[in-house]
Amino acid sequence: MSFDFEKALTKIPDNPGVYLMKDKRDTVIYVGKAKNLHRRISQYFSGHDDRAFVSMLDDVLDRIDVIITSNEREALILEAGMIKRYRPRFNVVLKDDKEMLQLRIDPRDEWPRVDLVRRRKKDGAHYFGPYPSALACRMTLGVINRYFMLRTCRDIMFHNRVRPCLQYEIHRCPGPCVLEVDREKYAQNCRDAELFLSGKFDSLQEILKARMMAASEALQFEQAASYRDQLKAVEEVCASQKIVQKTPVNQDFWAMDGTPDFRTVVVMMVRNGRLQHMQTYEARDVLSSPEDIMSQIMVHHYQNFELFPNEVMLDQMFGNLGELLESTLESLAGKKISVVFPKKGIKSELLANAYANAHQQFIQRRTTEEALLERVQKTLHLSRYPHRIECYDISNMQGGQIVAAMVVFIEGRLDASRCRNFKVKTTEGQDDFGSLNEVLTRRLRYLVEKPDSDEETLSASEKSFCEMPDFLLIDGGHGQVNAVVEAVQAAGLYGAFDIIGIGKARVQEQTDVQTVEHSPERLYYPDVPDPLILDQTCPEILLMANIRDETHKRAIGFHRKQRENAGLRSKLDEIDGIGPKRKSKLLNEFGSVREIARQTPEKLAQVAGISLALAQKILDEL
Repeated sequence: MSFDFEKALTKIPDNPGVYLMKDKRDTVIYVGKAKNLHRRISQYFSGHDDRAFVSMLDDVLDRIDVIITSNEREALILEAGMIKRYRPRFNVVLKDDKEMLQLRIDPRDEWPRVDLVRRRKKDGAHYFGPYPSALACRMTLGVINRYFMLRTCRDIMFHNRVRPCLQYEIHRCPGPCVLEVDREKYAQNCRDAELFLSGKFDSLQEILKARMMAASEALQFEQAASYRDQLKAVEEVCASQKIVQKTPVNQDFWAMDGTPDFRTVVVMMVRNGRLQHMQTYEARDVLSSPEDIMSQIMVHHYQNFELFPNEVMLDQMFGNLGELLESTLESLAGKKISVVFPKKGIKSELLANAYANAHQQFIQRRTTEEALLERVQKTLHLSRYPHRIECYDISNMQGGQIVAAMVVFIEGRLDASRCRNFKVKTTEGQDDFGSLNEVLTRRLRYLVEKPDSDEETLSASEKSFCEMPDFLLIDGGHGQVNAVVEAVQAAGLYGAFDIIGIGKARVQEQTDVQTVEHSPERLYYPDVPDPLILDQTCPEILLMANIRDETHKRAIGFHRKQRENAGLRSKLDEIDGIGPKRKSKLLNEFGSVREIARQTPEKLAQVAGISLALAQKILDEL
């Protein structure tokens, strides 16, 4: 039954607000905002939007819900929050905040450490970031660990060490886990690390120079050398960050380039007068104006920030956004942020540099990701554009601990939040076909039977399972493909998405050490006797192999974890009187079953709160 958009439009007001498109399972598939809801939604059915998902709306759309707001600024903020909440399958641009890492230090800890985290909490700790580049974040953490002498081990390891680790031996940690360490000296290192992470390099350099000279004058040459190394590390980081402003200002330069169907947006972040990071976003939206796209991306970008700029630079073409963005950013930052449209001077030059980067990113990305998926659809003879690709693989060892992995690629990119693991429950023995059938039957149930819970209460797994795939890739040949087809037919979904198996390249012949021949990667189709063999260097087969390898790696990792967990728990599970809470407490305190076995009965009784007799029984069993 087609969606009756004319009837739906009669109920849509002309107010500003947010609209939620839902499918027949009441799952949110797209979220958007509009200054005029009625006019914006009517554009989807005018025939002028050629985005792939718009052509599917007539078949998948069931209803459109709207939330009216007082003004466009409220709609802008609400839209970003709704996208993060529902993670709709067709909203591509504003769902990548999970990849933005932050660094966390809690100075209230007895011995603080620097943690990598993805979410900022209101816990009193100090957060730095987020870092648009995960590589830059990890490199920064590496500098901290190498030169600022803070512990790196987690609390459970820290409290159970009996001797210093390798970090102490290579002079990167003072070893507070087991050694007497000067607390004030350690706190000083922590403060230095926070100055470094805050980008206050000038202040930190002055402090380190003064300490180095004082240590040298006191003939403490080893300590002076340590300060020298820290100073050198700070200077190297300063040198890697280009000075673009003479004054220590905090500014962001935004630029956009591309075509109506695909745009790239770049932000160059200047902190304390130095260019620190550059982040790129993509937008595929024919009907939205450049102003709407820019405002949506900017709100998404700044929602998790703490070190906001004082000024935001934009091109003249976005002049109408000035008042809206200033009020929106002020709501997010809690302070006044000026939106500037420079015409000349250094600000104008830096803005031109941002545009040059946006243009370069557009050229590179347009010719890779989007073109590749279009080629995949054509080369693999898919019936639809592969927005969501799901891949499945089974892992077991001689029929024991059978598990499966589901890996999801959205728009050609791995989406770890949607990937899932399965424990095979009913299939017995080493039966890959039966295991695949069971796993797909369980997964497809969510597309056939609507969960009893409201969408707001669904788990992450349930939300992911409620999304219809466009393409199923199976690790295996005809047997695996037929097992999946049987499950799909039983669910009544055959034809709703494409199904292809991919066979691994295997060694065919090896005449000597240097001469090895492999069979090609092969693609298996339902009801087609011969596999499709493509050029083994073409991007399409390389992408399929990459997806298959990612799934295989996840399945192997989950299987290994199950084996390890079974090995750790089995010995404690066999002891009467030890339940889940006591097992958890013992393992958290001592780290392993082996370490538990090394303790005295008195120590076990004291830590676990059990009788001396039970403690002795545990040691006897272990």
